[in-house]
Amino acid sequence: MKRCLSCFKEFDSKLEMCPFCGEDYDSDPGLPTHLIPGTVLLGRYYIGKAVGSGGFGIIYKAFDLKLEAIVAVKEFFIGRIMTRAAGEDKVIVSKKSRQEFEYRKRRFLAEARNMAKFGDSRFIPNVFEYFEANDTAYIVMELLEGETLNMYMAEKGRIDMQFAVYIATEVGNALSALHEHKIIHRDVAPDNIFICSDKERHVKLLDLGAAKLADSSDDVIDIILKPGYSPVEQYDSMENAGAYSDIYALGATLYYMLTGVKPEESTNRKIQDTVVPPHELNPDISSNLSNAVMKAMAVEKHMRFKNVSEFLAAVNGERKVLSPDREKNMRRARRFIGIAAACVVLGVSTSAVAGAYLSKCSEQTLDSAVISVWYSVADGSYEAAAMKSITDDFTDKFGNVTVELTAIPEAEYADRLKTAAEKNELPDLFESSDIPDDLLKNAASVDAVLDSEQADNCLFIGKNKSMLSSSKKVPLGIEIPLACVITNGATSVKYDKESFSDISDFGTDIIAVADDAEKLTEYNFGTSVYASENEFLDNEENKCAVMLATTMDINRIKSTITNYTKSFVYYDSDKIRCDYVYEWSLGNKSEAQVKAAERLLSWMLGNVYQSTLMISKCNDGQIPLNETCFKEKIKSKNLAYIGDIYTNFEFTGEETH
Repeated sequence: MKRCLSCFKEFDSKLEMCPFCGEDYDSDPGLPTHLIPGTVLLGRYYIGKAVGSGGFGIIYKAFDLKLEAIVAVKEFFIGRIMTRAAGEDKVIVSKKSRQEFEYRKRRFLAEARNMAKFGDSRFIPNVFEYFEANDTAYIVMELLEGETLNMYMAEKGRIDMQFAVYIATEVGNALSALHEHKIIHRDVAPDNIFICSDKERHVKLLDLGAAKLADSSDDVIDIILKPGYSPVEQYDSMENAGAYSDIYALGATLYYMLTGVKPEESTNRKIQDTVVPPHELNPDISSNLSNAVMKAMAVEKHMRFKNVSEFLAAVNGERKVLSPDREKNMRRARRFIGIAAACVVLGVSTSAVAGAYLSKCSEQTLDSAVISVWYSVADGSYEAAAMKSITDDFTDKFGNVTVELTAIPEAEYADRLKTAAEKNELPDLFESSDIPDDLLKNAASVDAVLDSEQADNCLFIGKNKSMLSSSKKVPLGIEIPLACVITNGATSVKYDKESFSDISDFGTDIIAVADDAEKLTEYNFGTSVYASENEFLDNEENKCAVMLATTMDINRIKSTITNYTKSFVYYDSDKIRCDYVYEWSLGNKSEAQVKAAERLLSWMLGNVYQSTLMISKCNDGQIPLNETCFKEKIKSKNLAYIGDIYTNFEFTGEETH
């Protein structure tokens, strides 16, 4: 008797063809580096033909003699650093490649251990066993029948929207499971997505060989790139990869499925983004799905979804998504709403508080210096005028200091800063909201600013210096959680209190959350499923009566919701998580430049700048840090309740905006 190398049933050894499946009995391995079909590993796994290979291994169809089940066996084999003599089982590794071989073999076995954690998941291939033999390593896993997504796409061209969303959801569920275990896949692409041929058309995410593994302390030495699918941060360093990297790759894969067009390489998009939104290439695609894909594929990682669950909610129509351009404009409006007011106020800044502070400043001296100030702009108009007013007022008092202002379009700002940081040429003072700490490693310490008299007079810095989001950033304001409640209309709720202690106080299950308030909402109220802000900010057909937001959203809500009566209600608790906004940092050039930049940034914490946030009637939601200005500011109608709760504010030191 002999065993078929395809269906693995036994038949008469005199026969050359299997009577069950019709396959010829052929023990030729195909390639001399492959195991000879009929080889038995561990006295248990009967090896058949090789059915696939990749950069890190060879996959064989095999038979488990103990359980009498067909399985797949993946052999650790990298042709570049190892080989096998024809007819032999053991592999051969050269002496010079031994160190790399051992490192990669450890990662191969770590991949197996991590895959084994997901034995109950239907989204990741099940691992039954892993072991070392023949001077290499093996993983025994379920054998999948079907085809990879890239094979399917080669045949179909593009995929029906419903099926494409189904595939993306299945892969997203796999990624969510991985991310919960602190594992980043790093190689999501059509060739690593497998569509099973079973009745349910199960979808599996393959190959954790490139994953940033949770149980590995080794530095990742491989840069795994799939042009069109890999986000820009993976081109720089694998250490920069995070859940947001997998979200980009999944978004790009969904883009390809929906349009049949592989997205432009992310590094090219940094220079000029020519990617066309999916609904413009395929009119059957809804604008919301198109927006969700483009948000997931945002070149700037902070613009992407915060987790896979958010992305899946969006692609399945459970969450409304703004177009990337509109979202950027809204972010800019929130960030610069205070500084725009300064353009008006500083021109007539004659209050006694401001005058007293400037008199004191004029008694101090600075060495001659030319300092550069960078800030990002949405359209280069009102922000530029505001910044010029602020710095002109400063240089009037310090005549030997020259300030060179540079307004940089928001889309280019992070890249310009990155280039400057790499050359150790950071500007002397620059806006650093949403800028990651790794770009600030050469920035100057802000300790002198935080130790200044102006910082001591700031209610939420003086006693909270250790709670700042970064040791290299100084905030100019704070935002506070609140809820906006619509009290008339079809979706209204009856609520006449000034505060709430839990979201259940509103008596409704339909609560929205503002886009930029999601993290504060999670910190204060825990994770939950909320409606999108679009369902609340629909002035014609409001579908939601309550939205969790922050003080930064007050003006936007007031200007958008005009058809309904609304009230702003504050969260009242023993501990209220708030956040810092409008952060700035210092360069690190000459001593005279650092001192001048420190003084200007300190000045922005003082009464002159902070009072603009208080005086402006068009900017209810901007909360100044200066104690005098803060207490004056909260006399306004929409902010009055803050006076009863501000002693309970907390700042944990983690960025949330």
